[in-house]
Amino acid sequence: MRFADILKMCFDSLSRRKGRTILTVLGVFIGCTSIIVMVSIGAGMQESYDQMLKNMGDLSIIEVYRGYNQSTGTQTESKLDDKAVESFHEIAGVKAVMPKASLDGYNVGFKAGVNGRYTADWVNFAGIDSSALEDMGFELMDGRYPENSDEVIVGQYFAYNFTDTLMPDGRNYVDRYVWDENGNIDTENVPDPFFDPLKTSITMVLTPYDDGTGTEPTPYEVELKVVGVLKEDQGKGYETSDGVMMDINALKALIQDLTGKTDTKFEYSSINVKAESLDAVSDVEQSIKDLGYSTYSMQSMRDELNKQTRQIELMLGGLGAISLLVAAIGITNTMIMSISERTKEIGIMKALGCYVRDIRAMFLMEAGSIGLLGGILGLIFSFIISVIINLFSFGAFGGGGVTWELIKQALIGGEGVVRTSVIKPELVIFALVFSVLIGLVSGYQPANKAVKISALEAIRNE
Repeated sequence: MRFADILKMCFDSLSRRKGRTILTVLGVFIGCTSIIVMVSIGAGMQESYDQMLKNMGDLSIIEVYRGYNQSTGTQTESKLDDKAVESFHEIAGVKAVMPKASLDGYNVGFKAGVNGRYTADWVNFAGIDSSALEDMGFELMDGRYPENSDEVIVGQYFAYNFTDTLMPDGRNYVDRYVWDENGNIDTENVPDPFFDPLKTSITMVLTPYDDGTGTEPTPYEVELKVVGVLKEDQGKGYETSDGVMMDINALKALIQDLTGKTDTKFEYSSINVKAESLDAVSDVEQSIKDLGYSTYSMQSMRDELNKQTRQIELMLGGLGAISLLVAAIGITNTMIMSISERTKEIGIMKALGCYVRDIRAMFLMEAGSIGLLGGILGLIFSFIISVIINLFSFGAFGGGGVTWELIKQALIGGEGVVRTSVIKPELVIFALVFSVLIGLVSGYQPANKAVKISALEAIRNE
């Protein structure tokens, strides 16, 4: 028999028993829909976690600290010095290394404008390797990256730290937090600060902490040359929000001026290491740990969250698979009944010289077609359910209205869009293949039973 003949006989047989075929397809349809929708909810959780981590910072950055011995409760001998920076550069998969240091023992404040009109106290401050800013992924809002050690950059909201000494209380500051009518922070209509840090003279005021002697500490002032404003990225440091970042060499020189010591061995408070890709983060982080340091990265948190979501997806998928198992039993029952009703037809086909493999192929094709049809219908309906779930999560039915743009976002997502249900391409392929396999596996035993029927007995059957 030709393949076209087998295909025609398959569909003729299914169409002759429409009611039974529809009910069997319905079982596969329900099972397939259950699996897709339930697994898509787990994938939606993963998308939510990824978006949350993305908002928290760069997933490819590893924060390195001095090692900690848990058994003794003390720090290890691994130091965060220039030697450590060199060793991190040598690790395979590392794109950039940025050491960070702070000014311990001093309150860091600032003055700005003519005669120090604007003042700010307790501002975040860090010394960094300014040559690594671009490779580390820092993004400029305005200005440029430092080119000399005497140049500094400030965070996106640095100017909002300042109060105007010539204005009365309540009106002497600019609040960058503006709320819209829905109670959310309005990032589009933030008022301008009192001054532009790129066009205003800035002085850093360092005041030593009280040493307990009762004497008034003498402030130390440093004129700063601000050349750039960084976009806020708290994953790279709170300094990117409202602080100041000075080149590490300038900070070392400043500390020498403050202490009068030139032979002090310099240690960093932390070191940030950026991996070349997300895939390299785990290996790079493990290599750093092997050197005796403690680490923290968003990727570690992401791996743990992914592990949890995979467990949830398996659990939800298992619940959906129960429905598909019931559908498999229905297919087997349908095929056995079909063979019982067509015993004489099978005998005639054998008497006419049909190959056993053709008869088996015909029944397997019927079972596989039921699985495929149920899978396709289940897939279509799953997309409809997924879109409705996502539109509800977007608040589209709460008065905002359903638009084609929202439907598009519900289907394929978008920048900053977090969906509750996510149907991935691999899930689509898996659902279709699995539905067909369920049909073939369910129809295999009945098909084997059909080919084993004696031609003579089959022809005699009424």
